[in-house]
Amino acid sequence: MKKLFHPIILLIIGFVLNGFAWSTSIGHPLNTICLLLGLGLFFLGIILSIIKIRG
Repeated sequence: MKKLFHPIILLIIGFVLNGFAWSTSIGHPLNTICLLLGLGLFFLGIILSIIKIRG
């Protein structure tokens, strides 16, 4: 369980950032940054969890 702690945190933060980007109208640059950063963290969390489960 301890080896999956960081990927799960990355998934949660990415999901929250994506939700924040789609649900608020705070402006074009900040929404885009939240969306791209959220997607990157979400997919990084998925990739890291697969690597840590297999390894």
